[in-house]
Amino acid sequence: MVRAKGGGVELRVSRTREPRGLRVSGEVDASNAAQLGKALVAETARGGDVILDLADVAFLDSTGLEHLIRAARDLEGSGRLILVSPRDPIRRLFELVLLDRRSNVEIRPGPA
Repeated sequence: MVRAKGGGVELRVSRTREPRGLRVSGEVDASNAAQLGKALVAETARGGDVILDLADVAFLDSTGLEHLIRAARDLEGSGRLILVSPRDPIRRLFELVLLDRRSNVEIRPGPA
């Protein structure tokens, strides 16, 4: 697990095995988004689908969004970026920037 704290904002990124991917919690902003970016680079380098559990992400700024878009680009032709359980404001952000329209990005609701 990687913890980053900047400007009073905490971000936790931990690797999951089943399903393979990352669990992200806290707030993602310019002070800590590089930690998310490093974790995504490590996962996308392996190819295949990468699942991000975003259920516990309270805030995501444009810096964090940039890392997600980069991860989707890195996976083109080799896998999908699957975003699970984003909160409504974050889901709307994905829709505004058309992230949900990328052919290799899937946004899933969490378990019912």
